[in-house]
Amino acid sequence: MEGWRNPTIPFAIVSATNEAVWSMASPTTSDPDNETNSSAPEQKIVTNPDFSGTPTPIAEWTQRPDFPQCALGAYVSIRGFEGVVVEIIGQSMRIVSTEGVKQRFNGDRLKTLFAPRERPQPTPEPKAPPAKQQAQPDTEEDEEEEDDDDEVVPTRQYIANPDFTAPVCAIGDYAKQADFPRCAYGKYVSIAEYAGVVVEIVKDSVRVQCESGGIRRFNAPVLRKLYSPR
Repeated sequence: MEGWRNPTIPFAIVSATNEAVWSMASPTTSDPDNETNSSAPEQKIVTNPDFSGTPTPIAEWTQRPDFPQCALGAYVSIRGFEGVVVEIIGQSMRIVSTEGVKQRFNGDRLKTLFAPRERPQPTPEPKAPPAKQQAQPDTEEDEEEEDDDDEVVPTRQYIANPDFTAPVCAIGDYAKQADFPRCAYGKYVSIAEYAGVVVEIVKDSVRVQCESGGIRRFNAPVLRKLYSPR
C-alpha cells in the first residue's frame, strides 16, 4: 500500500497507517515526524479533535498573519477534505477527518494556493466630446431673454393687448419676406399647431401669445429655414 496515490486528493500519498502525507515540493518529501533534528520546531498537538459545527474553508485561515498556528484545533475544509487540525510543526499541518484519515499539508503552499486574487482596476472610459446643439424653437413659456453683459440691451417693444380678431395667417407667409421677423410683429399667426399674436421681438427671438394667455418663444432664423420656400 505504501506509495499509492489517492485520486481524490492531489499531491497526497497514503501510508500503511492510513495517513496521507501532503507534499508541496515532491511526492518523496519525508515526514518531519521521522526526522531527527536537534533544532526541530515546536510541536503543537490536539488530542481530542472537535468535529462539531460546519468546517471553515481554509482560505479564511490562510489570510491571517499567524497562519498556520492560528488554525490549530479548527475544523477546516481543503478542497473537499474536511477535518480538524490536530498537529502543527513549523509550517507542517496534520489534519484528521471524522473517519480517522490523516493528511499533512504545508502552510506556505496553502497560503499560495488560497491567497486572495487581486482584482484589476477598471480602466476609465474616455469622455465623449459634448454634442453640438442644434438650433430649435424655444417653447418654454414666460422665459426672459438672456443677454451678455458686454452687449447693449435692445429697447423692448411689447404688445400688451394683442388683437385675436384678425384672421390667422401661416407663419410661412411672413418667413419668406426679407424683413422677417419684423413684418410679423402684431400679426395673428399659426406655427404648426400653435396659434397666437406676435407680441414681442428681441433680436432673433419671436414671442407669440395665444388667446388663453400662454406665451411661447421661437427662433426667427429657424422659422425662416423651416417655412420659407427653398
